[in-house]
Amino acid sequence: MGFRGADGERLEEVLRLLSSLKGVRHAFYIDDDVRAKLRDMEGEYPLAGPVPVRNEGVPECLEREHVACIIKDKTFRPPPVPTVMLVDSDGVVIGWELIPGKELRKEPGKRYLFLGKDFVICHDGRSGRNAKFVLPPVPFEELDRVEGVRGVCSSSPSTVGDLYLRKSAGLEDDPKLASILVGFDLRQRR
Repeated sequence: MGFRGADGERLEEVLRLLSSLKGVRHAFYIDDDVRAKLRDMEGEYPLAGPVPVRNEGVPECLEREHVACIIKDKTFRPPPVPTVMLVDSDGVVIGWELIPGKELRKEPGKRYLFLGKDFVICHDGRSGRNAKFVLPPVPFEELDRVEGVRGVCSSSPSTVGDLYLRKSAGLEDDPKLASILVGFDLRQRR
């Protein structure tokens, strides 16, 4: 890619690391034009059903100094935390994605409703009114170990954003693959 200086070396190191992860098929940085278009696309999701969706992770990634995109297949590791939550109007998480390999800890006095095998809603007598699905920023622990990298977060874009990212990188649409944005900052050198 031809980055220059110490920051350039760090950016190349990050891209090499992302490319080397199991299940990553492509890794690349997005430029300012793609970033701006993606910000517009991901700003508001139209109401497609009874529960609104708010992607908080993509805007958080786009606020970072650098944003990489990885295109992954199903062999990529599961996320370290839920990537989808159901949050009521009081900000209480009442449902969440179940992470493969992590056990659900049930609390006494609460009822659990499983939606498929990978989402659970927890009812404790509250109404859960005006709930919305929230896609939070997610840690990307592999970059936490890279010297000089800070403020790391990741998120999955919408289907439309995913398609746009692939096209902007000259990649074909493949429904067996998915994109993840990884935003980060570089520490200032003294």
